[in-house]
Amino acid sequence: MTEKVFTIVVAGVGGQGAITVAQLVLGAAWKAGYHTIQSEVHGMSQRGGSVNAQILFSKAPVTSPILLEGSGDVLLGIEPLETLRYLPLMSEDALVASSMTPVINMAGYPDVDQVIAEVKKVEGIITVDTDAVAKELENRHAGNVVLLGVASKKMPFSDEIWEQVFTERFKAKGDAVIQKNLVAFRYGQKL
Repeated sequence: MTEKVFTIVVAGVGGQGAITVAQLVLGAAWKAGYHTIQSEVHGMSQRGGSVNAQILFSKAPVTSPILLEGSGDVLLGIEPLETLRYLPLMSEDALVASSMTPVINMAGYPDVDQVIAEVKKVEGIITVDTDAVAKELENRHAGNVVLLGVASKKMPFSDEIWEQVFTERFKAKGDAVIQKNLVAFRYGQKL
């Protein structure tokens, strides 16, 4: 019997924090005793280009950092157009969580209303107005962590593991930052 390989894609644009979110997932997988591997693409990120990270983890060793089309378990889309771009990698029963806040980072960005309409057509998608959530939680960085909280529902990690990961990742920034992130994460878990 082959061990299940969990596959997560975090997709956004440069400067949004996609790699940080991926590192949080990677940390949780490692702390939970999984073999992990990650690939990321962020060559044009400094200019607002597409950024994605693919995280694979399993109880058995993982040998390939790339997931196959139609095999993904979770898509965490930090930007709606990027959510659409990576949908083909997801399986039929994947959890897809997407921000509804576009980052218009190129001259040919499609019509925003059309992008939003296409995202809303995705069956079972969980959408989050990350700008509104950031204002509600009085934390301008809350959106990504709320999305991670949503996506965590399909990941096999305990709340204790997540708390350890957030504490370790943000300890240099102080307890207030750790607590703000945990509040945002728990908010997402409830969506």
